Amino acid sequence: MWGAMVLKKKQILNSKEREIIRIIHKKGGAMTPHEIAKETGMSYVTIKKYLKILYEKRLIVEVKK
Repeated sequence: MWGAMVLKKKQILNSKEREIIRIIHKKGGAMTPHEIAKETGMSYVTIKKYLKILYEKRLIVEVKK
């Protein structure tokens, strides 16, 4: 599962990155990639790509069950 972190400094995000973070926050802060894909209408592969990018930007964290 993935959880969003609070933005501490201004980050430039594209529309897909913003949508993923918005959905994670809306759903309580932790979701699986499959859940995010279903909510956004993006493919699972696209979600995995953007989760990696957001993780590298330190905007999300992996949440262990």
